[in-house]
Amino acid sequence: MGTPAPPVIGIREPGALELVQSLLRQDIAVRIRVSGDSMRPLLQGGELVEVVPLDGKVLRIGDIFFIRSRRNAPVIHRLIWWRCRNGELFLLTKGDACAGFDGFIPVKQVVGRVDRLFLADQYTVLLQTPLMRFRACLIVLRALLAHAWRKWNLNVWKK
Repeated sequence: MGTPAPPVIGIREPGALELVQSLLRQDIAVRIRVSGDSMRPLLQGGELVEVVPLDGKVLRIGDIFFIRSRRNAPVIHRLIWWRCRNGELFLLTKGDACAGFDGFIPVKQVVGRVDRLFLADQYTVLLQTPLMRFRACLIVLRALLAHAWRKWNLNVWKK
């Protein structure tokens, strides 16, 4: 008999954030059923992701994280950039389908890292493979270039 599947939690269920944090602190991976379309086309509402504890793992640009947003809501978004201010690390995240960034959040708001996807509840996609890491880097590059283009365009039209 194999290892039991991790518990499945809906991201919008009351208390989901606290439950996921509690399970991850016990080193238990959690499967979360996502809602919304902010991570399209990679993730669509209703699909499952597996979130694992960070355990001192390196936070890499392009990785997808389960975070506590500024409004204290559970969010699954991609790490776009980071910066250090007064000795504290802050992360800039964004949903792949969102036009803007979420803003910088303290690293302590990161609950766990999304390690795999279960598309249509049957296909498993490991996010740490070289191909998926390359894809993540391209998505981050696209987001940064789009942001720079919008900023440049606004400056040109102001003159």
